[in-house]
Amino acid sequence: MYFFTVFDFTGVIILSRISGNGTFLDIAHRVAVSETLYRIGILCGLVGNLSTILLAVGLYVTLKPIDANLAMTALLFRVVEAVLGLVVVIFGFASLNVYLEASHGGGFDVTQLGALADLVSRSSSSGIDVSVVCFSIGSATFFYLFLRSAYIPRFLATWGLVGSLLSLFAFVGSLLFPESSDLLRGFGALAIGIAEPVVGFWLLVRGIKKESGASTAANPVA
Repeated sequence: MYFFTVFDFTGVIILSRISGNGTFLDIAHRVAVSETLYRIGILCGLVGNLSTILLAVGLYVTLKPIDANLAMTALLFRVVEAVLGLVVVIFGFASLNVYLEASHGGGFDVTQLGALADLVSRSSSSGIDVSVVCFSIGSATFFYLFLRSAYIPRFLATWGLVGSLLSLFAFVGSLLFPESSDLLRGFGALAIGIAEPVVGFWLLVRGIKKESGASTAANPVA
């Protein structure tokens, strides 16, 4: 499931390539011409968010023996992340309907539709930031448990933990300073964006060290 984040990135790339730059009417025209592809981009986000739930359950089952309460806390934060992500998917379809309304010449004028599209876009952007804040807390907790368990190499667990905390601070900063959101998001996503697939590949190829993890769980101080 770690690798299913590719659906999120693919969806973002598809939507950004179609939307591009220009006036509201320019964007509406491009969206109408590529409506099916635009829907595929939104559905990629749907797949990515649903996979988050499966990933969180898998991590919870794996790390529950180390600390059941912390593992459950991390699971809940990741589930909230997925729920907020699904709300953003709904906003995506709302934006699509606004663009199609402009192309079909409905009852709203262009100024009204442009303002509505901007409002939906800004709400979606804030929803993404809040979703990533929940992701960061859940991810940091899971990687902390990985660090305690020694299920994976400590440098990978530390990398994931630090990357998650950087993501947390960056996306909280994006909510506080929206004018710098692009820079903060890029900074926050870099470390954890690399760490997650690397850890996923390690788990896929090498698995976990159960004996070491069990020993650590029995004696957390060691």
